[in-house]
Order: sequence, then C-alpha cells, then structure tokens
Amino acid sequence: MFNAKIIGSGKAHPSVLLTNADLEEKFGQPLKPSLEAKLGIKQRYITSETESSADMATEAGFKAIEDAKIGPDDIDLVMVTTDTPEYLSPATSSVVQGRLKATNAGTFDVNASCSGFVASMDIASRMIQSGGYKKILLIGVYNMTKFVDKENISVFPIFADGAGAVILSATEEDRGFLASKLIADGTQYDILGIYAGGAKKPITKERIDNKEHLLTFLKPLPPDRNIKLWPPIIKDVLKQANLEIKDIDHVFLTQINKWVIEEVMNVLELPMEKTTCIMGEYGYTGSACIPMALDVALKQGKVKPGDNVVFVGSGVGFAVACTAFKW
Repeated sequence: MFNAKIIGSGKAHPSVLLTNADLEEKFGQPLKPSLEAKLGIKQRYITSETESSADMATEAGFKAIEDAKIGPDDIDLVMVTTDTPEYLSPATSSVVQGRLKATNAGTFDVNASCSGFVASMDIASRMIQSGGYKKILLIGVYNMTKFVDKENISVFPIFADGAGAVILSATEEDRGFLASKLIADGTQYDILGIYAGGAKKPITKERIDNKEHLLTFLKPLPPDRNIKLWPPIIKDVLKQANLEIKDIDHVFLTQINKWVIEEVMNVLELPMEKTTCIMGEYGYTGSACIPMALDVALKQGKVKPGDNVVFVGSGVGFAVACTAFKW
C-alpha cells in the first residue's frame, strides 16, 4: 500500500515590505502595542496592484518542484487552497497549472478558509493512498490585503500575503501521512468573512461604496478559541497514530497569534523549540502560513527524517484541521 510523504517545499511573498514603523508613518499614530507584543507581528509583505494570488502560487509551486528535484510533467494533480482566489471562476489551480506547464496534472481548488492547507494535506494524502496519484503539488496562497480596508488601523496591520507549496509523493516506505481529523461548526459562519461578491450578494456600486466587498467583522472572535480547540484535536490525531504528546518532534500552528501558540505549547507541555513562528517576518498569511512555516523549518534543519510532525490549521466558518506525518 502506498503512503504520502512530502519531498519538496517552497514559499513566495510579494514585493512590497511594510514594517510596523512604515505603518505608523502611514497612519500618523502608533499601532496597537498588542500587534507586536501579543500577535508577534513586526512586518509583512503585501501585493502591489499588479501582483495576484496566482503569481505567488506559481512562484511557490516552481520552488517546491525544484526542491523535490522533479519536473512539472511529473505532477499528477495541482491543488490550490485559498479563500482569496484569482477569480471566482475559473479555479486558481487551473491558472497555476497552465503557468507551470504541468501538462499531465488535473486541478481543483479547496476553500476551507485558513484551515485549508491542513485539510488539503488530508485530501491529497488519501488520494495518493488510493493508488490513483503519484505526485501532487499542493499550494496554499493568501492575498487578503486585496480585501482589507487599508485605512483601518486595527485590521490592516495584521494581514499579509504569501504562498507556500509542497510536493506530496507516493512511497512504500514506513513514513509519511499518519492520521488526520477535521472539525467544523458552520453555524458560526457569520463572525468574519468577505460576504459580498458571491451569489448571495453580487457586487454592486452600492455594496462597494459601503465596503461590503471587503473583509468584515460581524461578531467578536473568542480570544481563547484555539487554546481550547488545538490541544484536544492534536490528542485525537495522535491517538489514531498510536502516538502521545511526548512523541511530537515539531508542531505547526496557524500563524496569527504568537501568544496563543505559546499558551497551546504550555498546555501540551512542549518547549517553544518544537514549533516554528514566522509572523514576526511575514505577518498573518492565512491559508499560506502553515506551508510557509514548514519551508522555513525545513530550510533551517528543524524538521529531520524520522520526526513526528503535527499540523493544525484554523479558519473562519469555522473550521479546524489537524494532520500528523512521520518525516
């Protein structure tokens, strides 16, 4: 029976760098102290008017292909996970597949908000286990600054753009995908999102004038939600894999709040050395943050062969996904 292992990774970020000092100059006032002290965000990259989701996804995809030492024509499937797609239709994955010249690959997009990349690791791994696919390019991309009110000092500094990609490959080795779990509560869809531009609220001039096409906060987010949710789902996935918390060598968590990550690591009784935080350099990159953090950790040698690695992604909707791999 085949299993799915990750054989290559890559990341990309857009060209415009904004530090916290740059934003304080833009707004003419200090940013909230919690932005750096609690969230851990010191700078971020945002897309220019000419840069798009497909641009970043393609760059990250090329880097992952190169890192895996394969060619675009070796890929059987291109998956892109994002809630900031290039277009409503066609799929961003189709655009990326064409640019990569991955002529043998099928395509589809996944939208599970910021849990999408981890959820897609589950999907891609099980497709490889089925025997129908040998190599899958999975890309997470986030271009939320195109949908954020850039005049809102409380919101704009949090968000950033970027992309991360991995190549999942079939293997008969005793390694790779171990277990996973997805949970959701769709009754909480009306907390945070982009509510105009789809079929429910098509774009009109009035909706644009009212900024309804931008990211909208309808209800406050529970500050301790992920602290309560992440440790139990991690334990459930580890139980499936016949592992315990002490067996974790590295864990990747959604990169929006460093304080929350620290609290979760305390609950798990794991040292911070067993996780990777990238929000200081890259800000919050949503569906791209997990693969970007993975690429950083791999390049720094923090994830090694034989390691038990856990991934947890959370997003609005709300949705949470967790996977475990043996490297």
